[in-house]
Amino acid sequence: MHRKYHLRNCFFLMAVFLLSGYLPAQIVINEEPRRLYYEFAVKRITNFWEMKNMRDVFHLNKYLMGKNRISGNFSYNTGRILINNGVETKEEWRQALGIYTRVRFFEEFSFNSTFFIDFNRRASARWISDYSYSIGRYNWRPGKFNYGYENYINNKYSDNWDTFRQKFLEGYYFLSYSHNLPYKITKAIALDSTTNLKFIYFGRYAIKYRDEFEARHGDLLHGKPSVGAATRLTIFRGLYVEGAVYYFFDKTQQQPWDPDYSYGFGYFDWRSFRISLTYGNWAINRFGGKSKVYPAYGFMDGQFRVIANWIW
Repeated sequence: MHRKYHLRNCFFLMAVFLLSGYLPAQIVINEEPRRLYYEFAVKRITNFWEMKNMRDVFHLNKYLMGKNRISGNFSYNTGRILINNGVETKEEWRQALGIYTRVRFFEEFSFNSTFFIDFNRRASARWISDYSYSIGRYNWRPGKFNYGYENYINNKYSDNWDTFRQKFLEGYYFLSYSHNLPYKITKAIALDSTTNLKFIYFGRYAIKYRDEFEARHGDLLHGKPSVGAATRLTIFRGLYVEGAVYYFFDKTQQQPWDPDYSYGFGYFDWRSFRISLTYGNWAINRFGGKSKVYPAYGFMDGQFRVIANWIW
């Protein structure tokens, strides 16, 4: 009897083993493979410009060095801020150090944060924050969906717990999809290997929002939805221009700092220990014919940045 059951179990295990080669997997995790160079150093890198991460700097395989799980940048941020005290408009220039960190904890899911150290506290506006944060799936590859939660509102270090909780509800949940131009078209217009035209379509939803008088509105079912589309053209050797348009379903929910469009340009090198120069204007902008709460807002009120990237 025992031999009969033993043979049956063996037959069953063999059948499962054979069929497993033909049945499709139900869960696919795009996790990075365990790379051999991480385990066995084949070359000691001494040229700084050949270094890709902190493992190449310290020549250690410890503390997740070389795994590209943690990355970020340091940035110097400046731009004009117009301050109106009710009598006159004064011009201040923001001088801030930005510390951005991205912690990738699973596949392309990451927690991201930026903390600013402002050296000119007078240069403060409703659309400027002391820190921002987000969590979600951020996949740079074309033809992918991304989703998560982002909070870029005017968070302040002085906020108490109740204010932080309220502002958390003012952040937005997003879903986006991106794709590039067809390869044949891209190849025809390419100036070098970096040339690319990327399109992104997105939707956002904030549970609550504040108006210009600091009154809070909305709830779970009556929040602030918006949609938009963005594009980024990388022209040559990391030089790029980008822009986006936004649409608010309820025009009364669009606040004075919510833009109709945004734009930017610059030079960006994602590699570690490289310097990038960028400009972005992500607030206030209105199409012609619309009333403007900030009529003097313009190009100089965007954000100029010098960025130094690093990868752990």
